Amino acid sequence: MKKTYMTAMSLMLATSAFVVAPTSSIAAEGQFYLAPGLQWIDFDKDRGQEEEYGFTLGLGYDFTNNLSGEINVFDMDLDGPGPDEDLFQYRFDLLYSFDRTIGSLTPFIVAGGGHNDFSQNEETVYDAGLGVKYQLSENLEWRTAVRKFWGMDEHYHDYGIDTSLVFRFGGNGEPARAASTPAPARAPAAAPAAPAAAAPDADGDGVPDSRDACADTPRTHRVDDRGCSIVLEEVARIDLNVQFDYDQAVVKPEYVAEIRQVADFLNEHDDTVAVLEGHTDSMGTDEYNMGLSQRRVDAVRQILIEQFNIAPGKVTARGYGESRPAATNDTAEGRAQNRRVQSVISTTLQRFETR
Repeated sequence: MKKTYMTAMSLMLATSAFVVAPTSSIAAEGQFYLAPGLQWIDFDKDRGQEEEYGFTLGLGYDFTNNLSGEINVFDMDLDGPGPDEDLFQYRFDLLYSFDRTIGSLTPFIVAGGGHNDFSQNEETVYDAGLGVKYQLSENLEWRTAVRKFWGMDEHYHDYGIDTSLVFRFGGNGEPARAASTPAPARAPAAAPAAPAAAAPDADGDGVPDSRDACADTPRTHRVDDRGCSIVLEEVARIDLNVQFDYDQAVVKPEYVAEIRQVADFLNEHDDTVAVLEGHTDSMGTDEYNMGLSQRRVDAVRQILIEQFNIAPGKVTARGYGESRPAATNDTAEGRAQNRRVQSVISTTLQRFETR
């Protein structure tokens, strides 16, 4: 039986080869179509049936360019160990094609319901799935879909893949002109109109003076449709992380360069304030660690003020003790990361977009 279905499909593809020509045409509303093809189903294991192939035939109608309705039937012989020897299914589906494509393929979704008629029993069935289709010629397309079938009486779940050739006919589209029909004569081309005089644009930004809300914008600035310079916002940021030895509040020399970078950032951005936070590990009492964290953050603040001439009002310092660990206090490495002074300093910058 499987050989018979493969032979039928081969004949369908061979027939289509005579009419295939790549095209961008899409189905128009009001067209009917036939869709012969193959259906493969992997049956629910509780049915006691093996996977099988069958021949399928659909008759459809395009309600719109995107939505179609289709009556579909298929018949297959069942070779599995179960009691059923054959299956005949008929159903009604709605297919919706999306406007966007994936390369040359158009995706679609499908859902519907119908009836399964086995040789030993019957049931109501619903299906849903998704697939892709490819336009072969003006009236011919290939499509394939993956579906799930729900047998409602015994609550079976089957899965299937179907592939079909879709032959469209009828519709309200204008038929192609016969080769012998002469094309209508073209009217003589009108003489090109004289170019209109350019509207005054004193600052040369491309926006006429009559609607230029920002006169004399620099020639290097990109402007909006009102003739005003386009302003872009950027965020400038610098991080500070100074670590300390156990039970110490002395800044180690290797962190002075990092503190200098913070000072340079504050000098470059006058409206920016540094908020420093001091922390400890969990060794010691809460009260002791609170004082230790404050001494650490004050030490970093003093370097910014005394060595790099940062105004005291631009630097605030607060100790948090052991209350905000950055890592676990259960290991030596984690405790070392928690003995720190840190800050994240950022400011929003504005610049003009250039041409």
